[in-house]
Amino acid sequence: NTNVEAIPEDKSEYIGDKNQISQIIVNLLSNALKYTESGGTVTVTLFIEREQIGLTIEDSGCGIAQEDVPFIFERFYRVDPSRNRASGGTGIGLTISKAIAEAHGGNILVKSELGEGSTFTLILPL
Repeated sequence: NTNVEAIPEDKSEYIGDKNQISQIIVNLLSNALKYTESGGTVTVTLFIEREQIGLTIEDSGCGIAQEDVPFIFERFYRVDPSRNRASGGTGIGLTISKAIAEAHGGNILVKSELGEGSTFTLILPL
C-alpha cells in the first residue's frame, strides 16, 4: 500500500548540499534494506512540519537493542562485534550521516527495538 500526500508547491524545495543530503538518504536506506530480511518491509515517508522537512525510513528488520541505541552514531561502533568491514561496512556511515545533518542545522533521530525493526528520521530546517 502506498499513501502519497502532495507537498505544497511553496514548501517543496529544500536548499542544502544535494550530494551530502543524498549520502544520508542512501546510507539510511541501505542500512534499512541490509537489516531487513526478505519479505520484510521498508517504508519511506517524507513530511513537512513546523518549518522542518523530514524523511522517515522505517523497517521491519532485526532492530537494535536499547543499550546499543545511544552509541550507534559513534565512530566505528558496531552493534554486533562479529561484524567486520567485509560483512558490515566501515562502521562510520551513521557517524558521517549525523555530522552532515547537524552541519545543515538538522538531526537524525532513531527509535528501535530488538526484533521489531528501526525507524530513522532525518529532520532538516526549511
